Amino acid sequence: MLVLEVMGMSRRYLYAGLGILALAAALAIPAMVQPGRVPAGRRWGPGRVSAQSVRGPVTIDTAVQRVRVVLAAGGYTDLVPKEVMEFSNHFYVLVAEKSTGRGALELLVLRNGLVRPEPGPNMMWNTKYGHMAAFGRGGPGWGPGMMGPGMMGPGGPQAGPGWGPGWGPYAQGQVPAQTVSRERARQLAGQYLAATFPGATTDEGTAFYGYYTFDAERDGETFGMLSVNAYTGQVWYHSWHGRFIQEKEL
Repeated sequence: MLVLEVMGMSRRYLYAGLGILALAAALAIPAMVQPGRVPAGRRWGPGRVSAQSVRGPVTIDTAVQRVRVVLAAGGYTDLVPKEVMEFSNHFYVLVAEKSTGRGALELLVLRNGLVRPEPGPNMMWNTKYGHMAAFGRGGPGWGPGMMGPGMMGPGGPQAGPGWGPGWGPYAQGQVPAQTVSRERARQLAGQYLAATFPGATTDEGTAFYGYYTFDAERDGETFGMLSVNAYTGQVWYHSWHGRFIQEKEL
């Protein structure tokens, strides 16, 4: 009887110990940025712009209007929508700096009118406007070779705290020089497409702060997008868009 009680106590301690380890492991795993999981009203970026809804049907044109409202509300006087693409899941809007012509932000307009930052490179690699930007430091799951869905490239795990506008090395003028040129980034993107989508190519791409984004094309038709880190050369395919429908230059 005593032996059974001791064994029972041992099991309870064992299960409790396993539970503590599981909780510790869960807390140690960085939260992944995923579409549809940004709480309404979450504040981000310079000027503390928050995602917001605008009533009315969402079309390729009204999606741009919604972005303009959000930029104006946040005090982004130097930013302007440059391109809009409609996908089956949402609208993608490329926002550029008027003063430099350089890419600044990548935003999504959901079918319900909600405007939010695009996940992935826009938040993890953007060294000027990104919510969790860090020079050459990737997000969860980075490592050599394939690093989670849609990611590949050299280098080992480099997770670490990032920074956004108004703080960190960028605000202090300590931005390191990018080591990957646009042409080299395009080559790396092409290598990824050749291995993943045979026959696909990229367009000329857009340079953002800390990375480049390219349209993925096949037979002259766009079907997706991918980005390349300007410091590590790592590739991140935008797997959240869905089917491409149309695009419009602004």
